[in-house]
Amino acid sequence: MGHAESGGRELWRAAIVAIWGWALVSAMPTAAQTAAPPQTQTPPLQLTTEAALADPAVAAAIDRFWAERGEARTLTGEGGLALAARRFLQPDRTTDHTTDHTTDHTTDHTTERGAIVLVSGRTEAMLKYKEVVHDLYRLGWSVYIHDHRGQGESQREPAVQATPEIGHVERFDDYVADLDAWITGEVLPAGHARVVLWGHSMGGAITARYLQSGRPSVARVQAATLSSPMLAIVGLVPGLSAELFSCSLLAHAAVALGAGSRWHWGGGGYRPAALQDNIYTHSRVRTQRMNAVAAEAPVTRLGAPSWGWIARSCDAARAAREDAGQITTPVMVIVAGSDRIVHNSGAEAFCRNLAAAHPGAGCGGEGGGPVVVPGAQHELLIERDDLRQPAMARALSFFEALPGR
Repeated sequence: MGHAESGGRELWRAAIVAIWGWALVSAMPTAAQTAAPPQTQTPPLQLTTEAALADPAVAAAIDRFWAERGEARTLTGEGGLALAARRFLQPDRTTDHTTDHTTDHTTDHTTERGAIVLVSGRTEAMLKYKEVVHDLYRLGWSVYIHDHRGQGESQREPAVQATPEIGHVERFDDYVADLDAWITGEVLPAGHARVVLWGHSMGGAITARYLQSGRPSVARVQAATLSSPMLAIVGLVPGLSAELFSCSLLAHAAVALGAGSRWHWGGGGYRPAALQDNIYTHSRVRTQRMNAVAAEAPVTRLGAPSWGWIARSCDAARAAREDAGQITTPVMVIVAGSDRIVHNSGAEAFCRNLAAAHPGAGCGGEGGGPVVVPGAQHELLIERDDLRQPAMARALSFFEALPGR
């Protein structure tokens, strides 16, 4: 393995200067990135604001909520990895039956709106989602969230346990199997009025692959929202996907030569998110809170991905697009109009394939395409208030329109 690795390294170095596609840089806008704002208007939600979040008392209250209301769980993932998880259950999940005796019509009422399973993105620890979980809970939802294998407080893959800041996965489908185990073992037995998924970024790709998997639990999920889904990854060449070079050429070659669990060329350990010129979000206060998570819980720090992660994630993104027609669960896709982390063209292709397989179906936006939040960066759930509000409102309106059990 060592000799083959040495022989291939010079090829990577020669190629990578010109075509290294994992750099997170600006890309030419796609149609979804330049599309007009969606026409459907939704009422404002009572969400935490940036001004409130900057108040130490409010931030402390959210932290207390997380500690006191959340129940820590440990999920046994595929291959036996221990995965950290947490659930926030509404106190009343029972269904009451009210009968109008003049018409003999029975109406079901439940305090809880349902359960949202949050499926996070790459590098993200669930601690980053404290504000999101707090807001969803206040709006009447039970919430489930877990740290994916290889990140957050979950166990790392065996190949990188000595270097835990490398973002690595051996098989992308293991993410899917872990999600299925979480839903099957914890979510469905709790008896919620409805169960919906909210997958962000890499979590959007995981959620799509789960919905395409044919696993028995999928039939009991009423809907899913994919926000800024990782369905095409931005590369260095403007307007082109990383699949053209970084994945198909470099990453797969590295895996073949036994370097799959190593950082990609130029990759390194954890670095705090920039407070200026941030390509993920416009919100300074939410970025500061995100950085505080890594400072207070160093075990959650994660750096650049491995060659193996890149290869397997590109393959999964392509499969999620191509197999969109296999999904029968109602799906809404919400994209950030100024996303520089993923290509919105991937979401557009996913929605086209979904609509082609199921006439009349679509992703909730204009012409059945994705819903666009103009001007937003990738991190829709920790964006500036005026961008976060419409994204969350569209998703929750979609969920709340679903029938209960």
